[in-house]
Amino acid sequence: VKDRSLRRAIDCGAHRGEWTLAWKDRVGQIECFEPNVEILPFFKENTEGIQNINLYQHALGDKPGTVAMDYETHLGTYHVTAEEGPYEIKTLDSYNFTDVDVIKIDVEGYEMEVLKGANNALDQCTYVMIELNNNSKKYGSNNRQITKYLIDKGFSVLIKTWPDVIFVNNYSI
Repeated sequence: VKDRSLRRAIDCGAHRGEWTLAWKDRVGQIECFEPNVEILPFFKENTEGIQNINLYQHALGDKPGTVAMDYETHLGTYHVTAEEGPYEIKTLDSYNFTDVDVIKIDVEGYEMEVLKGANNALDQCTYVMIELNNNSKKYGSNNRQITKYLIDKGFSVLIKTWPDVIFVNNYSI
């Protein structure tokens, strides 16, 4: 069913394209962010031929610059390890996206930094799907602080199923 009832979804930590595949017929435009050069071939293979996606091959955070990244244990745990390195990092707001309905964030603990760089996108967004599994402790924040940050921006918890939480923007409903 190609209803495209959602205008734009942003997939921060697109990995192999699991959410992109789920959204492809339901969303007008999907913006996918994935910095892991080893996982990108899987993403590209899985999403080949999908016309309504844009792929950005860099990390997201609270300020532009460069970072170092590495694995904690396996391909799914690729994360920022230092504030300077060979990988480009940008803010989500630097793209000036409009018509944002959903932002999904699964960035191995860097969630607070991504949120801080996404203030404008959050203001117009209806739903934020975020992995909150306490990985953010390595960057100086925690699940409670991330939840409070979103609540202070006008969101409330809609669904909570470990480790994921879906927030809804109270101003958009």
